Amino acid sequence: MAEGEFSALGAKTAVCYLRYRGEDVVAVLDSSKHGQTAGHVLGFGGEIPIVSSVSEALELDPKVAVVGIAPRGGQLDTTLRKPITESIEAGLDVVSGLHTFLADDVELVEAAKKSGSRFWDVRYVPETKLVASGRGCETGAKTVLVTGTDCNVGKMTATVELFHEAERRGMNVSWAATGQTGIMLRERGLCIDRVIADFIGGAAEELVNFEGAGKDLVIVEGQGSLVHPGYAGVTLGLMFGVAPDCMVLAHQAGRDHVRRYDDVAMPPVADLVRLHETVMAPVKKSPVVAVALNTADLDTASAEDAVSRLRKETGLPVSDPVRSRGSAILDAIMESLS
Repeated sequence: MAEGEFSALGAKTAVCYLRYRGEDVVAVLDSSKHGQTAGHVLGFGGEIPIVSSVSEALELDPKVAVVGIAPRGGQLDTTLRKPITESIEAGLDVVSGLHTFLADDVELVEAAKKSGSRFWDVRYVPETKLVASGRGCETGAKTVLVTGTDCNVGKMTATVELFHEAERRGMNVSWAATGQTGIMLRERGLCIDRVIADFIGGAAEELVNFEGAGKDLVIVEGQGSLVHPGYAGVTLGLMFGVAPDCMVLAHQAGRDHVRRYDDVAMPPVADLVRLHETVMAPVKKSPVVAVALNTADLDTASAEDAVSRLRKETGLPVSDPVRSRGSAILDAIMESLS
């Protein structure tokens, strides 16, 4: 469900689900792009149709309706309520990463009782009151945090690509999902932005120890950005809780301001590399070993040019983990950890 928002930035959850679980998708709901295909809009997703209504989607026999957009503040607005309600009335199970829980909405709960629909409110977190120890993962696994210069720059995508590349190499690896989209893909995890502020670090620490059990490497999905006026607190808590052995910095090529904050200019990436290392230093030496550059909206030549310029600026390995399958970045990680 991506009504009016189906695009790379507008429907992050839908886009990532199509990229990594596309075999499970029968349709995308967005009446503004009705009649097109996912492949036409995104460049991947093949012939998955874009439909204009839930009733049209029902002709394809879906079993689950996934909220594919992440509106600012995570609220259940009028645009989402209609297709969610229609999905519930049709007996579909509904997966939602909103901050507004479907299970707390009386009307939706009553409709679900009649139809047999079930909810998965992905952002629900159990009550936790763990304060971080500062020791991070103590299972023996090394940890890598994929942090970012902003929201929606590709932190989760880079995490998944690095995990898949590590698996291709036969490594004993896990990844920790910390946001709603990652949790849907991973089928487990903890929505770190839902945890009480005092306990973000402790929850992150608990998560990496869970994922690190019996593993050699844990790749942790980052959230927010240290320079984001709205979400920097989540980023800092995650960094200190994970206490990573090294970090990868995700950035979108050409982004010169923090998204939705036109008065907040994006600092040079080289400065942000130093900022992350400086912030981590009191807790643990944790170098930024590579930059994962999102070049999704660039052609091949422009992408290569952007990668080359950022390598010169930062002095670090830089690559687009989707185009390169994360190979060069994983090489940098392993060199640092060894």
